[in-house]
Amino acid sequence: MKILYDYSIFTHQEIGGITRYFINLDSELKKNDCSSIILAPIHFNKFLNTYKNFKGIYIKKFPKYTSKVFKLYNNILTNRFTTNFKPDIFHKTYYNDYWPKNFSGKRVLTVYDLIHEKFYKDYNFKFNYRPKEESLNNTDLIITISNKTKSDLIKYYNISSKKIFVTHLGVNSFRGRLDHNIINKPYILYVGERKRYKNFINLLNAYVVSKKINKSFKLVLFGGERLHNSELELIKKHKVELNSIIQISGDDRKLSSLYNYSDLFVFPSKYEGFGLPLLEAASKNCPIACSNIAVFKEIMGDTVQYFDPNSVDDIIEKLEQVLFSSTLKKDLTIKASKKLSNYSWSKCAKETLDVYKK
Repeated sequence: MKILYDYSIFTHQEIGGITRYFINLDSELKKNDCSSIILAPIHFNKFLNTYKNFKGIYIKKFPKYTSKVFKLYNNILTNRFTTNFKPDIFHKTYYNDYWPKNFSGKRVLTVYDLIHEKFYKDYNFKFNYRPKEESLNNTDLIITISNKTKSDLIKYYNISSKKIFVTHLGVNSFRGRLDHNIINKPYILYVGERKRYKNFINLLNAYVVSKKINKSFKLVLFGGERLHNSELELIKKHKVELNSIIQISGDDRKLSSLYNYSDLFVFPSKYEGFGLPLLEAASKNCPIACSNIAVFKEIMGDTVQYFDPNSVDDIIEKLEQVLFSSTLKKDLTIKASKKLSNYSWSKCAKETLDVYKK
């Protein structure tokens, strides 16, 4: 079977979970004797640039006002390559209005989440349904990364459930970890962006309000932007030392170390398509507390401490229960580590191949 992955996501983001997904998927499919190729004629994706098995050229960024020119070039090269390669499956990696001409195989699209559809009114997202809707309507089969995303897709676009298949993601094995705790004090870990539906503000409220927590633990933020004025004002209002909150950026090796030595990983999002950091934390034996939303329950079951993301009081209560109980920490760690066998890239690839065969 021949599978071609297009350039869409690799000209949309420099790094990110979606690009990891396709690189891992392509790598695993090759082990199953599939002739799969990632085609990104010109792209600026840093992850893809470190992957050997793709066709294309990496540049640091598209010059200003040239994105349409590069899109046209990528479309022309994709059309030529598709004509020669003759794939059975053309798998679009992100939403756009282009499908190669003279292609007689099957069209597949992966949908990761419907965050914009769900929150564009609440957070004034600029959102245009048309490109996504056209991609969805012009595909033969859709893959989603969770049952929650599948149900949302049916809700917002009225797509038949028979056209949608769920394949869960795998968890990446970090290449290594630092051999020491780079914080050197007990800490709670938060990973990623902090805006809007990520709901970091409620976690920060819980941290600064609970003297029991902020006197005993640092709050470490990996990635994301600098602390906003509103966040700084909240910290100052509750007279919490600013050095109690540490912001760190870095690579997977540093993140691996942070997970490994953290007393608790907290994921307070109000919505996610999957929740890969949950599995990353579990892989490093880090206990987890997260929002009691449907997708987290789908992925983690009873292996984490859940809290109401809209209640600061409940977040405080549930965090304190874990942080000050070595027994509960150990119990959660053991349970979560057992979940990892359900989420491997080899399993994801096998399920995806089964979908292709349909």
